[in-house]
Amino acid sequence: MPDLPADLEAAVRDQAEARVAMDIRGYAKYLTPEAVDTLRASFPGIPPRVSGYEIAAASGGGSDHTVDVRYSVRDSGFVVRSKWRRTDGEWRVVHAERLWGEGEARPGFLSRLTASLLAPFTRRRR
Repeated sequence: MPDLPADLEAAVRDQAEARVAMDIRGYAKYLTPEAVDTLRASFPGIPPRVSGYEIAAASGGGSDHTVDVRYSVRDSGFVVRSKWRRTDGEWRVVHAERLWGEGEARPGFLSRLTASLLAPFTRRRR
C-alpha cells in the first residue's frame, strides 16, 4: 500500500472509527452529497454494524486518492472504496461505494431507485 499523506490517513481512520462506533455524523462529515448518494445506492437496505476496520489499499497522489477500507462483520466483511479529494485544505470523499465479491448479492433495482429518489431530500437538509 502506498503511503498516504498523514492528514489524509488521519481523516480515513477518523471516518472508519466513527463507522465502527456507529457515529453517523462523524462518518458523514467527510462525505460530499454525491458520495452519500453513491454509497447509499451500493448497499441493499441498511449497512450492517461493523466491529473493526483496516485500510486494505490506497492509490493516487497529489489532491486525489482512492482508499479501500475493509470493515469486519462477524465472520465476514466488506470493502468500501472511497475517492478522496483535497479541497480548500480539507479531505472530502467525492465518491464512495461498496465493492462486491464474486457471487455476492448486489443491491437491486429498488435499492438504487430509493437512493436516487431520496437524494434531493438529503441534499436539502445540509
